[in-house]
Amino acid sequence: MTSSPASTASTTSGAIEPELSGNLAGAPATATHPQAPQGASEVVERLGALAREQERLQEQLAALRDERDALILSGLAQGLSSAELASTAHLTGARVRAIADAAAASSARERVSRAIAKLAEQTPALCTTYGALATAVGIGSAKGVASSLAANPDVSSREGARVLLLRWASPTLGGYVIPASEPTWQTQGDDTASRLDCLKADNLVVETPGPSGPVWVVPFERVCADATRLTRLIAS
Repeated sequence: MTSSPASTASTTSGAIEPELSGNLAGAPATATHPQAPQGASEVVERLGALAREQERLQEQLAALRDERDALILSGLAQGLSSAELASTAHLTGARVRAIADAAAASSARERVSRAIAKLAEQTPALCTTYGALATAVGIGSAKGVASSLAANPDVSSREGARVLLLRWASPTLGGYVIPASEPTWQTQGDDTASRLDCLKADNLVVETPGPSGPVWVVPFERVCADATRLTRLIAS
């Protein structure tokens, strides 16, 4: 037996259901929403109740998402494929990878924050290099440390200024030459001090005669560029 297209429509699952035009047989004639309040006080009361219910549901949704993300990370750690986890969680593979990447970035920021905090505690004050810090905290590259520092609200500009580029090292001048201006230097909030200003504030630089005039240098003895030594310092 066949049905004419005018009277039925096929769903995506292959089932046949009535055409969604006009009133469906057996459908209620009126909407099932609660009757709208009439008075002003009733409107305000109802809006307040809806807002509280929305907040409650949003908190539940956030908790469910956190639990889902934790389970996905646990599954990846146990060797499950991102495709299998995505299918089970009704997500895309790209979303599962994004969850894993976000967790890795968050973990990297935490490790960098702890390492920088430990470095800042050293007396006398010390600097380090991006490469040494990357090795000490288990991040793959100096560039990864730079990205983590740039997006890390737990590391102040004054603390981040202590992480130096290896290419600034100048054996002839006895240390790391700090540029007077640094276009890529990033600050946070109202803290607009330059790297040089921060290092001056911590008495980490000395003015030294250079080939083209005076320069500011962090002496080699004030820079822990050895990853093994740095690892011991931040673990103490």
